[in-house]
Amino acid sequence: MSSEGSSDGADPVSTPDVAKRASHTSGNIIIEIDELTVAYPLDGDEDYVVALHKVSLDVEEGEFITILGPSGCGKTTLMNTIAGLVSPTEGEVRLDGHLVGKPGPDRAVVFQEYALLPWRTVWANIRFGLEMQKNMKEGSDERIREVIELVDLTGFEKAYPRQLSGGMQQRAGLARALVADPRILLMDEPFGAVDALTREVMRDELERIILASGKTVIFITHSVDEAILLGDRVVLMTTRPGRIREIESVPLERPRAKYDARATREFIELREHVWGLLNEDAEAHARGTPEGY
Repeated sequence: MSSEGSSDGADPVSTPDVAKRASHTSGNIIIEIDELTVAYPLDGDEDYVVALHKVSLDVEEGEFITILGPSGCGKTTLMNTIAGLVSPTEGEVRLDGHLVGKPGPDRAVVFQEYALLPWRTVWANIRFGLEMQKNMKEGSDERIREVIELVDLTGFEKAYPRQLSGGMQQRAGLARALVADPRILLMDEPFGAVDALTREVMRDELERIILASGKTVIFITHSVDEAILLGDRVVLMTTRPGRIREIESVPLERPRAKYDARATREFIELREHVWGLLNEDAEAHARGTPEGY
């Protein structure tokens, strides 16, 4: 595994007022993951694959958590367990102290695919988020207008998905998730299907939207830069069975789109550290080093 590249050679600068990096969080724990293990059965009664092994993590309300790791390390399984789509084999996931056993309106999932209904307009696709939650009531139209404005799609309400760029389609999908006002957004590589330039723009847009809405976010990515630039904390996972190798706080002030965060000393040092851990894990996996190396 090689680094995604270095900075442009300019001297790294210090980010202003590092202490403000997570001032938008409440300090209240909303998600508790305790010794979570998830195993999937294979063909035989005794055969199974362990996707996650003894994963523990607490998430504060309003916190932006990025989950980083190689393919097959259980990132999506972890997200789906929080969503209530996958049941733990061992351990627990709790939301506000209550066991998570099924999906609920307090959590919304945004996938890599846009998943828009092609026969519906932007307005109707976003409205579908309320219909699915059986949450249509007086004021729903105003709520739809609010989220359309929030994701900067005003003027495209009557457009169909085929008339939108990839970035605009993803913003429509995000608006559909936000319209029912969930407390938690679960995002599985939502920018994976767009080009590199659009991905940069969407990352900045997402930070703006989340800071404005105050949502708690669990965000899965394969990009080290994206994990650091978006997250309050980066959760680094190992190859299968997925375990948490390390959790790193990100000492960068928000909003990060307002300055060149990549040029800061804090970003450069954290990026090098994370890449070092990823390389160690890849090398250990290639050697077949037993768990606990």
